[in-house]
Amino acid sequence: MSVRAVIFPVLIAALAGACGASASQPATFGRPSLSEFRQPLPEPQLHPTLNAPSASNALARVQTSSMRSATFKIVGTEPTARIQGQIGAQVYHLNGKLTTQPAALELQPWDGVMSGFQPDIDGRGDFVSIGSTSYMRVNPLNAWQVITGPDADSSLFAGINPASWQQATNPKVLGEASIEGSATWVVQATDAFGRDFKVWLRKSDGYPLRYTIPWVNAKGSTYYINALYRQFDSGVVVTAPDMSNHGMVGLRTPVALAAGSVTVSDVTFDCLGTAIRHPAPRHKFVLITLAFVDTGPGKISIAPDDWRLYGDGVTGAASIDIAIPDLLVPRILSQGDVQSGTVAFEVAEDAYQLWTVGRLIGTTAVVSTFLPILPSGQSPCV
Repeated sequence: MSVRAVIFPVLIAALAGACGASASQPATFGRPSLSEFRQPLPEPQLHPTLNAPSASNALARVQTSSMRSATFKIVGTEPTARIQGQIGAQVYHLNGKLTTQPAALELQPWDGVMSGFQPDIDGRGDFVSIGSTSYMRVNPLNAWQVITGPDADSSLFAGINPASWQQATNPKVLGEASIEGSATWVVQATDAFGRDFKVWLRKSDGYPLRYTIPWVNAKGSTYYINALYRQFDSGVVVTAPDMSNHGMVGLRTPVALAAGSVTVSDVTFDCLGTAIRHPAPRHKFVLITLAFVDTGPGKISIAPDDWRLYGDGVTGAASIDIAIPDLLVPRILSQGDVQSGTVAFEVAEDAYQLWTVGRLIGTTAVVSTFLPILPSGQSPCV
């Protein structure tokens, strides 16, 4: 499996610049079918109504309702490569959660179709919106980017939160519809960046059941973001992400700690093991050498259990004791101390493209420990 990281700003740039077919272009060889760009989630049948509330009152009811939180599922369309360099569209799915007081929202990592391997090193998504601040990252192995104030790109997803609709303009009721047996008012309005969106508001309590916003790129192709709301008021919480991960570094690159640094100075693999412990059949040991330097002020706590291994075929492998002389042992370093040691992991013999992650006090160290990719069918343990 290859790793294809998708960062939010790049996603939006792709949406803006994708070479999609315009409405007047026929679908030909090498070009995407127009149907690819259409709404991936059919809208409920719309019925006209004579007794609808005013649109502004319908939206205001969302703000005054008892709704405090919800989870949601996104169904959307996203650009994808086609033959001869053309751009088509594919459907993607995302899960998320939100709170309205305070206004906050978090998306879980992109699904595998869109982004490939997404190691879960901290249980967080890749997009968090709290008030007017957005936090975005390529994937869990990379540092967060922080955007403050109004931003057209991040608002595409942040707008799923009903708390953002109080700034909407030009609201109008389009009619009524039924969603899974619940009667709803269908309201269209314009967000702060001039984009029209639709919401389906449950008549009984004003809760939103669905949100849809189309995105028209520079070539005139329309993509869609749909949110389906569920699990209202289940007590979910959205907090600001931990900013201790400053991004991935390579081998022999020091990672700054509060009182010094840690460096992954070497990585090897061992298919034989020791007299005490051998790898399981078709497994290997990965040995990572760590070098700690305490430059003060303060102390550094070190332990092999702080480290995990990730990669293709590896999901958070924990350190193991293989009874080697230089195995890293827990200890507390003081200013001026230098300590090196090896942390061992057991993984499948064909695991490659590896990262090690150290969850240390005040710092998350992410280091690429890439091992060579061998020709297909060749075992690294021969």
